[in-house]
Amino acid sequence: MSGAVADRVLLAHWNADINDREGADVQWGIQRADLEARRFDRTFSTAYGNP
Repeated sequence: MSGAVADRVLLAHWNADINDREGADVQWGIQRADLEARRFDRTFSTAYGNP
């Protein structure tokens, strides 16, 4: 797995519009090589919350 940001691809981005969670943000990504190989079992996610 490469640590280079250029080797990562954003699959989806969700900005939750939920009452009392307006600052919530979730992103799903994958390494470019894994995307080319269709290895979706190797995706990763990040979440951000600003209360």
